[in-house]
Amino acid sequence: WIMGLSARMFGFSSFSLLLPQALMGIATVALTYGAVKRLSGHGAGLIAGAAVTVTPVAAMMFRFDNPDALLVLCTTAAGYMVVRALQSDRGRRALWWLLGAGWLIGLAFLTKMLQGLLILPALGLVYLLCAKRSWWTRIWHLLAAVASMIVSAGWLIALCAVWPASSRPYIGGSED
Repeated sequence: WIMGLSARMFGFSSFSLLLPQALMGIATVALTYGAVKRLSGHGAGLIAGAAVTVTPVAAMMFRFDNPDALLVLCTTAAGYMVVRALQSDRGRRALWWLLGAGWLIGLAFLTKMLQGLLILPALGLVYLLCAKRSWWTRIWHLLAAVASMIVSAGWLIALCAVWPASSRPYIGGSED
């Protein structure tokens, strides 16, 4: 969808298809730097951002037109939001950060299905074990984040289920 929008805006070319991929790579590096900087300082953030930049698979992934770039961006942004939720001094602000993380994991699910959910147990355990809130507040926040994820991932699935089969477009390569 993102590459399609870029092609509509800039015309169909290699540049218009690869520009979003490159921007997703830059955003992933920036979010990695931001998350690590919040936990371990500026130097560690620079090292983490550089590690993402020079990792061969990341360098290859952000140079081609495939959904992996969006998947990595969504999961990295979700991790950043969990770090922000852990550092929030107010419970309501932490909840909003977790709702955002759940929303991004739902988008990651729509990008590459179950691969988008791979980090979900780790993010949940980190918040459950490390947040400075009561156990019930942590559990309630995590349940709200799961609901956000379900809404974020479920709208397309629900829309496909209720759309009349006679006018349904091909979805996920299926022909029926």
